[in-house]
Amino acid sequence: MMNLSRHPRMQSSDGFTLIELMIVVAILGVLVSLATVSYSHFVTKAKSVEGEIVVREIERLEYLYHAANHGYTDNLTDLGFAMNGVLKYYTPEIRQGANTDKISYQVRALPDAASATDSWLLTSYRDGAVQVDRVPVSEIGTVATVRYLGNAGTMSSAEATTISVGGGISDNNEPEWSGVGRSLKCQECGRVVINQRN
Repeated sequence: MMNLSRHPRMQSSDGFTLIELMIVVAILGVLVSLATVSYSHFVTKAKSVEGEIVVREIERLEYLYHAANHGYTDNLTDLGFAMNGVLKYYTPEIRQGANTDKISYQVRALPDAASATDSWLLTSYRDGAVQVDRVPVSEIGTVATVRYLGNAGTMSSAEATTISVGGGISDNNEPEWSGVGRSLKCQECGRVVINQRN
């Protein structure tokens, strides 16, 4: 009997074909790249959380200081701020508002790394409201001045600059920041997150 098939059918159940291996490698490559991007985003977000924790801790200490002394302070030592040894990414600064200002005090957390993009600003108003802003490092001075003037509304970067320029507060009249922070330039834009509490 003669086999009519020109190419005998090869039936092998062992191993994978080259195409199957290439598909598996491609899928693994996509998964690894997604995991790397997700991990990088997670690390950046985790670092940023330290800044919010710093401003909230100083807010808590200012509340306790005010209860004991009937006033606020811009001295971290007077507050008993003890996170200095464990802070890795942010440095805090405080400034008090004058008696005629709409704010009691402001706290900002500036990133230590030049590549960091976000800083944090907490403004405590005399009416009891507290506002926390997550701001690009390059805009922290402008937004702090706008908040110092009593503007508690949401604003874009351009609006903040306009309000700050027309605000009438010069660097000589505005209280200085105390602490050991330093200003750095922003590498990319950030967003503003506002939380208000009465």
